[in-house]
Amino acid sequence: MKAEEVTVLSSESRKRNKCGCDQHKSPPPDAAKLAMVSDYLKRTLSERPYAFILESLSERLEMGKVEGSLNSVGLIPAPVNFDPKVLNGDNSVAFAPYCCKPFDCPMNEDKGRKCNCCQAVSDKCEHTQCTIGQFIKIAKKFGIKEFYVIDTDTDLIKWLTKKREEGYTYAVGVACEFAVSYAFEVIHGQLGFDGLIVIINGDKCRSKTDYAESDLTDKGRLTFIDEWTLMALEELANHAAEENHAAKANSNGSAATDK
Repeated sequence: MKAEEVTVLSSESRKRNKCGCDQHKSPPPDAAKLAMVSDYLKRTLSERPYAFILESLSERLEMGKVEGSLNSVGLIPAPVNFDPKVLNGDNSVAFAPYCCKPFDCPMNEDKGRKCNCCQAVSDKCEHTQCTIGQFIKIAKKFGIKEFYVIDTDTDLIKWLTKKREEGYTYAVGVACEFAVSYAFEVIHGQLGFDGLIVIINGDKCRSKTDYAESDLTDKGRLTFIDEWTLMALEELANHAAEENHAAKANSNGSAATDK
């Protein structure tokens, strides 16, 4: 894919985000083309020191405007004024990378670790140390019902494109800083998903070579979502649920009074 094609897509997406009415007039996104954009950005990302990638990402995510309590525990709203209360089962999806799967996940023997199968989606996971399972459990408190464990970036983009066409507009995505540094443009910029970014820890990819290899095959890296990040995410979910419940109760009360 040529650089000018990426520029055109990026420009069109920004215009679309500025005017919601354009979304209804624009044709549905092409999953294959977006996957090519994702691959292009990943392959051409400069092989710079990790610190510079983080600095660039910080600027793009406007980290200086992110609430300090969120930033300190690895939660990044996108955009910075994103309100978690809008997350629910009708408009939201969630995803996490396979590298967060424990090596002794019971699904690994039959399906392989690098797959999008996860027992936590159907509430059947009993692995107490799996942070994907803990993440899914918390995401369900927001009301989210659609989940994807990332096996490859291409499959994730195809899945997100399909969900966008079905009307989903928000996402809670788990990733390392390296993945976010290029995927942010496609998922947030091109597809138009707003939401929360959950940053992982552990044996993360720190170069495009690392990432390309892990996207093709399981390189045995083990990452995880920090317990403090999970606690902060759960606090947001509980707070959002309480506010939404209160708003619904007030609405029902008003309707009863009108009658």
